Amino acid sequence: MSTMAETRRSRTSSLDMEAVLLEAAADLLETEGPDGLSVRRIAAAAGVAPMGVYNHFASKFGIVEALFVQGFERLGRAMVTLDEIEDPIEALREGGRRYRVLALAHPQMYQVMFLRAVPGFEPSDDALEVAALAFGGLVTVIERGMAAGSFIDASLTLTAQLVWSAIHGWVSLELAEMGFVEDHEAGFAQVCTTVLDGLVPR
Repeated sequence: MSTMAETRRSRTSSLDMEAVLLEAAADLLETEGPDGLSVRRIAAAAGVAPMGVYNHFASKFGIVEALFVQGFERLGRAMVTLDEIEDPIEALREGGRRYRVLALAHPQMYQVMFLRAVPGFEPSDDALEVAALAFGGLVTVIERGMAAGSFIDASLTLTAQLVWSAIHGWVSLELAEMGFVEDHEAGFAQVCTTVLDGLVPR
């Protein structure tokens, strides 16, 4: 009986090897945490020789950066579609929900994105630009709200940073199991309401 690794190896000629390696790394990250992201473990999970990782990503940090980018691209896609929600207040509230859902669904990826979970890894300028694009989706919603008079007229970037910080803080504490409330979902909803209350003109 062929193993999964053998099956993958036989199919690599017709697949994008980088995608195969990245999928294997993402699976290891979520099941074993950052410690699972060794070149040998990734290669074994993908069913290729370790040199395959070096050929496509140069080093372990290369594949960690690809995961970092993948996480922010996923977040960016979730944020950009907020424009489909007409009411900017509800769009911002929904953005908070989506942020939390993604973090809870991919907790280890979240740590790579925000908490420098892999010692020695520093994202490149190109990777940070992808992260900034995800932040841009939040900025767009707030800008739309300011233009409509739904939010106070203030520094756009600072306002977006304050909103992100509040949401990020709650989610990070929840992932670290440092929350002291029984209903985390209701608590997070209250965080969003408190943030929105601070943005609505008096």
